[in-house]
Amino acid sequence: MKVSAIVPTLDNERTLGRMLDSLAAQVWDGEVETICVDGGSRDGTLRVAAEHGARVVENPLRNEESARAIGVEAATGELVLLLDADNVLPADDWLRRLVDALALAPDVVAADSLFHEWRRGDTPVVRLCALMGGTDPLAVELGWADRWAWHLDRWTGMPVEVEDAGDALLVRVDPDRPPPLGSNGFLVRRDALLATQYRPFVHSDVAGDLAAAGYRFARVKQGIVHDYAPDLSTYFAKARRRARRTAARVPAQRRGYRPTRARLVPAVAAAATQVIPLAHAAHGFRRRPDPAWALYPLLFDLTLAAYALEFARARRAR
Repeated sequence: MKVSAIVPTLDNERTLGRMLDSLAAQVWDGEVETICVDGGSRDGTLRVAAEHGARVVENPLRNEESARAIGVEAATGELVLLLDADNVLPADDWLRRLVDALALAPDVVAADSLFHEWRRGDTPVVRLCALMGGTDPLAVELGWADRWAWHLDRWTGMPVEVEDAGDALLVRVDPDRPPPLGSNGFLVRRDALLATQYRPFVHSDVAGDLAAAGYRFARVKQGIVHDYAPDLSTYFAKARRRARRTAARVPAQRRGYRPTRARLVPAVAAAATQVIPLAHAAHGFRRRPDPAWALYPLLFDLTLAAYALEFARARRAR
């Protein structure tokens, strides 16, 4: 069996080498091809990709959604592995465990990791994002976490049916309200993926399409590193980019999470007063002690500021 690893890239010289090294270190009997779908990098990204033997495909639209669609179409493997350039696979059996999870039941179409890997040597921001199960604390509080949120004792607030199969949770999701599956190490059968409306590749839409076709997902009880932001200034810049795309409704979503005003307003108010963030940070510290939890209320402030700035900017533009 062959796996096609698809990596959208754009000026990722800082992290890409570590990710490709961890992919090359995987102990697995099958073949792996690596495809970097590049949006016009101006740093050393293409050099790093070439040094690691990756095939480079151009992405003229320069966004992640088009990059993943281009990669899916360029892939030659039966399985597609969607990685980000700032991921690291933390163990050499990481890929094998995902492939094995696909065989746990005939209706399992994809597998990914239940956790973000926590590493002592990472920066406080990276460690905190790993512990809270995502990169947007407001979304996590509202149930839209990527991975296990230690301070909330759950991995999702979306409606799911879960079967514990030992090394993995087998999950059936609501096609119209799927969790944010599909990024940071998502292994999926390519033939099933091609039968979805994968262009542009919006995670929630693709996961919902697969769920609508009757498939389940395996969440393997292992982690994946997401080296999202080394410091608070980088985190805020990325929060503004995320908020800017949200304000512009880019990408346009067919499925996924759309919080009602009745849920969103109280959540924002609680975050702004710091009551809930402080309480959850304290609970998270009790569950997984790390001084990085002290930054949790600050990440809320930065996120709310980013959304306020970008939505105000969008209103002025209109």
